[in-house]
Amino acid sequence: MLETAIRAAREAGRVLVEQYQRPHEVRVKGFRDIATEADFAAEKVALDVIREGCPDARFVSEESFATQPVSTQAPTWYVDPLDGTTNFARGLPLFSVSVAMAQGGQVQVGAVYDPLLDQLFYAERGQGAYLNGERLRVSERQELINSLVLLDWPRAQEPRRIEVEYLARLAPQVDAIRSRGSAALGFCSVAAGWVEAYFQYTLGPWDVAAGWLILEEAGGKATDLRGERADLTKPDWLATNGLIHEAMLAVQPFGR
Repeated sequence: MLETAIRAAREAGRVLVEQYQRPHEVRVKGFRDIATEADFAAEKVALDVIREGCPDARFVSEESFATQPVSTQAPTWYVDPLDGTTNFARGLPLFSVSVAMAQGGQVQVGAVYDPLLDQLFYAERGQGAYLNGERLRVSERQELINSLVLLDWPRAQEPRRIEVEYLARLAPQVDAIRSRGSAALGFCSVAAGWVEAYFQYTLGPWDVAAGWLILEEAGGKATDLRGERADLTKPDWLATNGLIHEAMLAVQPFGR
């Protein structure tokens, strides 16, 4: 299944590279929410690869199968064929493909592919996390003031207001804060030890399934923004190296 996830991510990424610098057909799905022709083309390729490698697959995919995840023993695949659509549509070179498979509600394999940098992050439960074949490990920084933090912006107004409040509390206490526009790459950046934390208030299961496994297999920690157990049905996520997790939670505006 890991080989299938990797192949699906790579093949979808190839489609994105081919279409990246062409004019795009942009469809508005909702407030601050768009899709392009590349989202659908990459999704089709990824799902075809998965069906070939896993004929009994069920799907939770952003564009065509955007349903809530369920606990089942059937292989359930979480696919975001283009994580960072706004970046892609504007020509900003920051986007990825995210593919994961879960059984019984637990993610078993995951792959996140940055096609422009040819960086493939992947993990299998209990087997560690890797970037292009090199083992990943989260950073060992223990103080907020030495920490680099990533965030992405909610589309809806109220979660965005809450995030701004969190940002105002957090910014004076950390080294720096960045935003990349791809949740999957946010999780993987923590897993790689490039940054110490990533958070967002409104993520879908296809955004986080692969990155969550990669993060945990690299020694990191994920919860919701109240510090409660992470779950694919939850929208709010905090991913850290584990060492600054409590400090990050201590300044967030949600009650605990």
